[in-house]
Amino acid sequence: MDIDMAKRTDIEDYAISRKIVRLMREGYPQKQATAIAFRMFKDGELNIPSEQNRRSNQQKRREAFRRRMLRRRNR
Repeated sequence: MDIDMAKRTDIEDYAISRKIVRLMREGYPQKQATAIAFRMFKDGELNIPSEQNRRSNQQKRREAFRRRMLRRRNR
């Protein structure tokens, strides 16, 4: 799979940055985590969510947060 690195979309950049953060939390140094994430992107191993899927997940998280906050207020 041949990917033009100069033409990444915002969602691809987001997925790469989230993978870097996850790898750093697992204990990899930043430079190594960055190299791993970009290699995974280049090889097509990185899960790139669709924009619609991402928005749907954001909306679900917001709703769950609102419900938790309402429950706390009503205690």
